[in-house]
Amino acid sequence: MNYAENFARNLKAARKQRQLTQKAFAEILGFSEKTFSKWECGVSIPDIGTLFSIARVLGITMEQLFRNEETYLLGIDGGGTKTMLILADTEGKPLRTLKTDGCNPVSKGLFNAQDVLRNAIAEICHGIPMGSIYLFAGIAGGTSAGMQEKLEAFFSGFGFADFRTNSDNLNIIAAELGTEDGISVIMGTGVCVYTQKQGKHRRYSGWGALMDNGGSGYNLGRDALSAHFSALDGTGEATLLTEEIAKIFPGTTDELMQHIYSGGRQTIAAFAPAVFAALEQNDAIAEGILRRNMAEVARLVRAATKEFSCYSIPVVLAGGLVKQEATVSFLRNQLQDDRFRFRTLQTEPICGAVKLAKQLMEEKRRV
Repeated sequence: MNYAENFARNLKAARKQRQLTQKAFAEILGFSEKTFSKWECGVSIPDIGTLFSIARVLGITMEQLFRNEETYLLGIDGGGTKTMLILADTEGKPLRTLKTDGCNPVSKGLFNAQDVLRNAIAEICHGIPMGSIYLFAGIAGGTSAGMQEKLEAFFSGFGFADFRTNSDNLNIIAAELGTEDGISVIMGTGVCVYTQKQGKHRRYSGWGALMDNGGSGYNLGRDALSAHFSALDGTGEATLLTEEIAKIFPGTTDELMQHIYSGGRQTIAAFAPAVFAALEQNDAIAEGILRRNMAEVARLVRAATKEFSCYSIPVVLAGGLVKQEATVSFLRNQLQDDRFRFRTLQTEPICGAVKLAKQLMEEKRRV
């Protein structure tokens, strides 16, 4: 048993859980920060008297300072509609899984998102010391409007062995591309294009419903509703979208309006399936909507290709809209270029989050 390594790991986790800096803790004990740092790095172990003082300050037993705890990985894939969590062993084998509400802090609000995450973490990690867990949280909206710093502050309060938070796009990249250079395209409630090149990432679009011009469930739902109302008031052509929207929401026009305006992005995105249902019946308006939206996604992908000089570029397609064959077909028609190697995401994004948690653990163990 490596007592120094166990002590170093447990000391660091317990200190962080109590939100003490190395310098502050060292001063409490009457030692220098340099000496304390050596303890946390596993270089040395203090004498027995100091060990008792450390245990007393931390409010734990001597046994807890030296126990060989299991290490766990926690991956979080947070979207606007749902949040997935997996607690895994150090090889990435899932031990517990959990599905809960969406946690996009931009669309849900930061406090609501934190409540979802707090409750989910408490449930999936029940009975396991937080100091034995490495976390990666890829969250939609998690890097917008200063949210990354706020989420980092939030996660720091749990006392994880270590953690990292970023966009949910990184989950998809890790799940499908690994370390390979390429492009990821998410078409879910929102739309976002990310590039990975030599380990660095760049975002194209994904600035939110008020800024994006097409390619998301929200965009398709909005366009379908717009065509529906235009057909009703005579300013647009008749369309089968009217019938398909009535199947999704069988209420009056006034009730539909109230439903739309009292809901959020997810409420409008819920009408996106009407486009595909009408398209299957050869509805020209539905076809125009999908063609228009995929033209916008194609524009974003072309912009992202400026980073690549290679001839063959992997393009990973993910998100709810990709489950519709027409989405992929229309996008391919817009991007008739031999450089692109399209592939749809074959692994759940949450598996990418677990991979990134494992990568974080390995990085910290090499230090």
